[in-house]
Amino acid sequence: MHTFKQGALALMVAAAAFWPAVGFSQTKEAVKIGVVLSMSGPAAVFGIPERDTLNAMHKETGGLIDGRKMDLVFCDDKTNPTEAARCVTQLVNDEKVVAIIGPGTGSGILAAGPVAERLKVPLLGPAGTVAITDKNNSFFPWIFRIAPNDTSGMDALWRQVVKNGAKKVGIIYQEDAYGKFGSDFAQKISKDIGFTVVETIGVPYTATDLTPQVTKFRNAGVDAVFMQLSVTSLGASFLKAVNEVGLKVPLYANSGLAQKGFIDAAGPLGEGVRVLSIGNLPYDPTPAEQKLAAILVKNGHKPQGWGEILGANGYMTLTAALKKINGPVTGQVMRDTIETLCGFETITMGKGCFSKDNHDGWAADALVLTTIRNGQFRSDAK
Repeated sequence: MHTFKQGALALMVAAAAFWPAVGFSQTKEAVKIGVVLSMSGPAAVFGIPERDTLNAMHKETGGLIDGRKMDLVFCDDKTNPTEAARCVTQLVNDEKVVAIIGPGTGSGILAAGPVAERLKVPLLGPAGTVAITDKNNSFFPWIFRIAPNDTSGMDALWRQVVKNGAKKVGIIYQEDAYGKFGSDFAQKISKDIGFTVVETIGVPYTATDLTPQVTKFRNAGVDAVFMQLSVTSLGASFLKAVNEVGLKVPLYANSGLAQKGFIDAAGPLGEGVRVLSIGNLPYDPTPAEQKLAAILVKNGHKPQGWGEILGANGYMTLTAALKKINGPVTGQVMRDTIETLCGFETITMGKGCFSKDNHDGWAADALVLTTIRNGQFRSDAK
């Protein structure tokens, strides 16, 4: 594989070919798009790459989408559901945005959903938490997912766990909507797939010493552990405790830890951990993901992982919607238009497809099972 520096020039050439040079004139009414991401707090590890990607792609288009000027207005939800709801309210009422990418976490989206419903502005959520697009939510019509949901790919991952010999597993999860659902879903499918969950442990974002939790896993006699975590420091702390306690069992993780920051924080302790990944940027990128990497490199950002992928999904979804709208743009018009999008141009793995009944735009074809080898996520198929 080429090093980052060796491939940078080729990537910049690819970026130049993706969008033509900007400079076209504005012919349609300008719009504002809100962006509510976790740019501080524990979830900033993916909120910042999402933000950087949106800025890079916006720069590439010159802020013009099919003759319409599009401005991005940012608000930091600080990894706090209350702040997420406040940001959505502020951007709609004060900035008059017609759609919002975010909030950054599943808990934030659930908190902001009633606001989006009341103010009639769609949210494009970059979170896997299944509950955000639950049709039982009164705000379901206003929430779209720009990531695979937490159930996508988990069946295949758990079958691989059993195939590799595990029967008694432990689950560690972060104490939020993302973590709890992943833990509950694993227990739900365990009987059909052939494993038993013998210990589940929830931990807060800020936990650093996880030795007591790992000791519980060892005492329970687990033969594998599954990590439903997305905070890289939390994942690294768990691996440190595993090493200190001497728990020698296979370790698996859902897509939340498929980030370069996890590899960097874990160091040698990450070797051999198997991770379900949303795409595989920057390690085994598809041709489409190479275009995204090119745009990031051109604008001074080193690709990190799925944070950039979700940012790109959000931008391309909005681009596709705006290209279909000729008249005035409102939140209602944006919502109705997004529901008609399927097979539109993307620069990531998978096929973006929405409908009136399906607000989960990306599915299992956007996922790949990887193993950390020599400090990189390497696709198991290679």
